[in-house]
Amino acid sequence: MPKENGGLGILNLERFARALRLRWLWHEWTSPNKAWLGTKTPCDDTDHLLFAACTTISICNGKRTSFWHSGWLEGRRPKDIAPNIFKICQPKNRTVADALQRRACIRDVRRAEGLTLPHIQEFVTLWGMLRDIQLNHNLEDRIRWKFTESGEYTAASAYRAQFLGCVKVPKAQTIWKAWAPPKCKFFAWLVTQNRVWTSDRL
Repeated sequence: MPKENGGLGILNLERFARALRLRWLWHEWTSPNKAWLGTKTPCDDTDHLLFAACTTISICNGKRTSFWHSGWLEGRRPKDIAPNIFKICQPKNRTVADALQRRACIRDVRRAEGLTLPHIQEFVTLWGMLRDIQLNHNLEDRIRWKFTESGEYTAASAYRAQFLGCVKVPKAQTIWKAWAPPKCKFFAWLVTQNRVWTSDRL
């Protein structure tokens, strides 16, 4: 955990690796000339969820935004809003522009078989969110990273974002910023963690 959350500030390699993988998803947006675009990236669904939570997508012409897989609809991915609809719809790789053109996303649902009440409920919810979307064909879609002033991705901000919501420890900064040898700071940290054994506890 980071020091401000009561940890020792040692890098969590699993979360840091996830932060680095988000660079692939960022470059899919910002570097359309990359040679690897169109191939499968090493990102799993958790990576995509984190990326959607860390970014804001502004829809203009809808040509660069994935209808189902991007978090463009009120900050959420349509596949998460209507998971049952997503499972039965084909194709799943439409852009927003393709899906909204002549309401292709509606035709995708009509062609599906085995519609149930949950499907209909999700369809109504999704349609209610889509019906007021208007595309601006003169501008490209834009993406912004939420956790930097410049709006650009950084691995450090992607790493810190994974600790949002963790409890802050008010005394943590007092310990680590104090003028004292490192071993004294570490002992003080152990005290705050209730990990110092005394004779009455033996």
